[in-house]
Amino acid sequence: MKTRLYIITFTAVSLVIFLTGYIGKDIALSYMQKKYIDLQLDVNKRQAETIAKFLEQQLADGATPDSVKVYLQNSLKGMDINSGFVCMFDKKAAQLVCHPEQKMIGMILPDAMSFDVNAEGDVQKTVNIIKSGVASGGLFETPNQTDIAFLTPVAGTDWILASHENIAAIKQEVAIQQKIFFYGFVVLSLISAIFSTFMARLVGRRYERTIEVKNLELAEKNEELLQQKEEISAQSDEIQRQSFKIEQSNSQIVSSIRYAKRIQTALMPHSTVIGRTFSESFIFFKPRDIVSGDFYWFRRVGDEALFAVADCTGHGVPGAMMSMLGIGFLNQIVAEDAALSASVILDRLRDVLRDSLATSESETENVKDGMDLALVIINLKSNELQFAGAYNPLVLIRNGELSEIEPDKMPVGTHAREDSPFTNKKLQLQKGDMLYLFSDGFSDQFGGPKNRKFMKKQFHELLLRIHTEQPESQKAKLEQEYESWRGKTEQVDDVSVAGLRIV
Repeated sequence: MKTRLYIITFTAVSLVIFLTGYIGKDIALSYMQKKYIDLQLDVNKRQAETIAKFLEQQLADGATPDSVKVYLQNSLKGMDINSGFVCMFDKKAAQLVCHPEQKMIGMILPDAMSFDVNAEGDVQKTVNIIKSGVASGGLFETPNQTDIAFLTPVAGTDWILASHENIAAIKQEVAIQQKIFFYGFVVLSLISAIFSTFMARLVGRRYERTIEVKNLELAEKNEELLQQKEEISAQSDEIQRQSFKIEQSNSQIVSSIRYAKRIQTALMPHSTVIGRTFSESFIFFKPRDIVSGDFYWFRRVGDEALFAVADCTGHGVPGAMMSMLGIGFLNQIVAEDAALSASVILDRLRDVLRDSLATSESETENVKDGMDLALVIINLKSNELQFAGAYNPLVLIRNGELSEIEPDKMPVGTHAREDSPFTNKKLQLQKGDMLYLFSDGFSDQFGGPKNRKFMKKQFHELLLRIHTEQPESQKAKLEQEYESWRGKTEQVDDVSVAGLRIV
């Protein structure tokens, strides 16, 4: 198995390096050849320009054109035209006037010869290039060979000088470099493959030794894990037993709370009881938890109807216990004296709550429990209304206009102004008047597109929109608006809204 792995490693590394070299050599050498040609073209350009300036200087010094041509021709003798040489044309006739081979002088170049301008494939006839008299560089093609040539005019004459270099020499050099490059990569691939195989074998041995040590450690850990598994299994059984006990306890608690809800619901009047006195009325009551810290209360005493909506401190069970205290104390206060005003009822409720929740002077200072409450007493014959409020107001809508009867800014409970009596406000009602008593749960609910509170102003606008509708329709629209505003946001408080129409 290990021998096969080493053979695969050797073969894979050799193949990767060989293929990389084989593909890379053509790219690298093609680039090298282009650079050689560009470099040689630059050398030819400098050579041609240097000779052209030399000839221009001779002419400027007074030498005749013929003597200059003779001088140049003598200088060209002995040049190897198969390697590199210089020649000169008469650009008007595209005729050679100087050439290393005497027999070429006077020759007019045939159309078969061409010049590849800038070596980019824009082939133009040699004659046209020479006649243009413009300095140009590129590949000079003849039937026998290709030269790297640069043509430059001799200022003040009809001559154009050409410096040639046979491209075959460059190609030969590139071919030699190609072989060296290829063989180098073959040797490198073999060396790398041998080294990689050796390293793989070395790493493999170290890995085997490491595995042996790890196996011993794993065996020890497995034994520890088996012991821990047994301990966890025992703990799991204990957790399941405790979980079952907790579930039983939770079920009992929930059952108790649901029973407490039945008691709390029984203490609050049914809508049909209220409907016997106020035929057009509704109660929208939505606790946050199973039981509620909000409550509503109703009593009929002779020709007077007493109605209250309260919001107790806390939610759930603590709030519900406070609400049941509030209902019981209100029943007790009215039973003892049915002729009390609304404000005196709140005064007495505050006193009994404070006395009941505190057992000493020090505890009285720390008691913060209480309730916000709106209480109305309506004389059913005279339609006179009394109102007393602890933070919670009364809203009256008459002839399409909404007015808010302000409460006292203190709760029914321990407060800095707890010795101040509540204010009793009176109002003459008219047929068609719509009264609303409520807790702050609706206006404090977060929701809407920006997850903000509903707020009192928007709540008042909602009451104005629905106040002319039948009570059950008003209740349905209040619930619909509340759920639409809340969406998936958690309910933050108990919600209570009561509506009474004077008929």
